[in-house]
Formats: sequence, C-alpha cells, structure tokens
Amino acid sequence: MTVVSRLAPPRPARREAVLAAALLLSVAVVGFTVLLVINHRLGHDVRWLLYRWDSGNYLHVAERGYPRSLPYRPDGTPDYNRLAFFPLVPALIRALHLVTGLPYMYAGVLLSWCAAAVAAVGVHRLVRAVGGSAGAGYACVALWACCPYAFALWVPYSEALFSALLVWSLVFLVRGSWVAAGALCALAGTVRPTASVLVAGVVLAAGWAAVRRRDGRGPWVALALAPLGLLVSWLFLGSRVGRWDGWFEAERAWGQSFDFGVGTAGVLRHILLYRDLHLADDVRRAAVVAVVLLTAVGVLALALDRRVPWPLVVVVAGAWVLMVGTPGSPFSKPRFMLPFLPVLLLLAARPLARVPLGVRVCLYGGGAVVSGWYAAGLLVLFEGSP
Repeated sequence: MTVVSRLAPPRPARREAVLAAALLLSVAVVGFTVLLVINHRLGHDVRWLLYRWDSGNYLHVAERGYPRSLPYRPDGTPDYNRLAFFPLVPALIRALHLVTGLPYMYAGVLLSWCAAAVAAVGVHRLVRAVGGSAGAGYACVALWACCPYAFALWVPYSEALFSALLVWSLVFLVRGSWVAAGALCALAGTVRPTASVLVAGVVLAAGWAAVRRRDGRGPWVALALAPLGLLVSWLFLGSRVGRWDGWFEAERAWGQSFDFGVGTAGVLRHILLYRDLHLADDVRRAAVVAVVLLTAVGVLALALDRRVPWPLVVVVAGAWVLMVGTPGSPFSKPRFMLPFLPVLLLLAARPLARVPLGVRVCLYGGGAVVSGWYAAGLLVLFEGSP
C-alpha cells in the first residue's frame, strides 16, 4: 500500500486528457496572439522577441554549444554566461532542429508547446489523483494556462519542459509508482536547478516508504534515481570549463546564491515602503509581493487540507523557501513558481469547477488576453529579466 494510494481514482479517460491539452493550447493561442500583435505594433519582429532573455541563452547554446571558459569582471567576480543554463532544453531544441529542419527559434517554440500540452494532461491527472473531479482538473489547467507569467510556456524557456516532468513525477509519486517518479525527477534535474525541490520531495516520500518497508524495492530505486539528473548536470557543465564546481561558479553571476531570504526581504521592504521609487512604480511589484505572500498562505492551506498528500505540500513549501532564499532577479520570482503553481491551484480549482460554464469561459478568455498583454510588458517593454 502506498502513502496515498487511498486517494488514487481510476485512470482518467483518454478524452479527458485530450480536452485538458486542448484547453491549455486554446488559452495559449489567445495569449500568444495578443503578445505577437503587441510586439509587432511596437516595431519588433518575431525573431527579436523569441531571442529575448532566457530564450536567447537556450537558443545560443543549442546553436553553438556551451562556452569553454568563464568570463570575469574586473573585480574578480564571474560575469553573465550561458554555463548556468542546464543542458536538456538546448539539447532537445537542437535535436528538433536537426530532425524537422525548423529554425532554432521555432524548434524551441515547438518544444515548449508540446511540453506544455503534456504538462496540462499531467495537471489534470494530478487533480484527479488527489480526489478532484474532471471539472476541477480542467479548471486547474485553465487557471494555470492564463496566469500572468504563462508566457514562459509559449517561448523557448525551460518552464514548459520542467513543468511537464515535475507534474508527471508528482502524479506517479501520488500513485506510488516509485521508479517512474524517480526517473522523471532525474530528467527534471537536467532541465532546471530548481529540481532540487522535487528531489527532496521524492527522496522524503520514498525514504518514508522504505523505512516502513512498503512497495518492495521501488522506493529504494526512486531514492537512487532522483538526484542523478542534478549531479550529471552539475558535472557536465563543470567539465565544459575544466572544474567540478563550474556551474556553481557560473551561477554566482546571476545572484542565485542562497542567502536565507536577506535579499528578498530587502526587495520587499523597498517595494512596500516605497523607498525606491523606480522599483515601487514598476507594475511587476504587485506580482512579486503577491507570489511571496500568497504562496506562503497557500502552502499553509494545503498543509491543512487532508485531501492533499503531504509530498505535494513538501515540494511547494520547498519551492517557496528556495524562491525566498535566493535573491537573483526579484521580478523573476513569479516565473520561478510557475511550474509549482498547479499544486497551489488545487485550492481554487474545486470551487471554480462548480461555477456556470459561461462564467468560466469568460474568465479563461479574459485571463488569456490579460496574460498576453502582460507578457508583452515583461518581454518587450520592461527592463530586467522577467
């Protein structure tokens, strides 16, 4: 018996999976269209848009590979570099380019949209696995698809692929399919360093099952598999520059060293007290404050909801700690939480599923338009990486 097997419902029908993917893609089409129209009206072409920020870094790695040395500033600290970006996304973009002949940027878009569709099916399955209805699953997918930072699911960022691997790993974890959960966790570790949170969740759940001598060898296999992706990524990226800690050195340039929340507290203090007018006037400040505070409340609510398996709470709580504990770019914090957001949306999906269909259609359609409009600000107008 698994830790949460009593919650696992019968496998959803194929029709539900198709509808979940179609729902996400429909919302994404509306949002992406709004983004492209605004981008065009502002005088930029599609290539300029798709090479912005992290997209450009992944696409350049796919095209040219990783650098063989680390750049340094005059003060001796590492300068911005592409060695900080994990390898699976650029590898898949390059593979799609070679197989399909698509330009790298369109291969990256294709990868993101396919991964987002797979993630949508996983989100629906996760809702069903914790006792939610099919309608609650669709509501969770739609809310996730039209959130303000959903643009990361449309462009060649890593969020779509990471979300797919994360969500499906959680689905298998809830079902007690330990080997599949561990294998997907290992793959997630080759996409983003934030997979460390998922590794912790899988290791704790598998370790608890192993200690209680449940499910045979499965938990032990999951324990062995879960951290492999992170370890391989760190060693591979370090080998590019001839040092085992090459990734950690490269990451210093991006300000992602764990500081126990000192940097985040400083940003919130400046925003809430209007000490930095440039920062305070930025419309993104509301998203930063909301994601930090509301995620904390959401984690507490999840912990109090006995229908939600404890490994899911551990993963989201760990993501919040990692987000708050690393300073980095403050305006990237909402995007940081995007892959973990479906777990938090479990709280809203159930009541929303009972709302009349017409109201939900208006909500999702309006949300899609707003997400596209906001994406234009994030990717085209605002200063700093979103």
